[in-house]
Amino acid sequence: MKSAIKEWLDNCIEKLDAGELTVEDLAAVEAALNSEKQSVLYLYSKSTNLRSPLGAWALYDPTESDEPALPSQDPPYGSVLEAVRDGWRIVQFPRPELHNFSEVENAYLSFEFILEKIV
Repeated sequence: MKSAIKEWLDNCIEKLDAGELTVEDLAAVEAALNSEKQSVLYLYSKSTNLRSPLGAWALYDPTESDEPALPSQDPPYGSVLEAVRDGWRIVQFPRPELHNFSEVENAYLSFEFILEKIV
């Protein structure tokens, strides 16, 4: 979305320089800015290291249907760092464990990273 807005702004600058900028051009840019939505991605890493593999994930995308769907068996990224490279921003780093998982090997669920992307 950011590249589309930049393209519209560049187009408006060209039209302004040529004396051809209209109110409709600016309204289109405003509409694009107001249409942004936040996607949220929960990535459960196997440690606090951004390069660690993922153990689980959940994506909440406001542009998709609210109908329940089974998640893919393949993680959307290999690590939190890969997601950051793809434009996701970390809004929360893992917090200390709140529960003791000594009986099962799923302590990686405590390494929850929450990321956001504006789409």
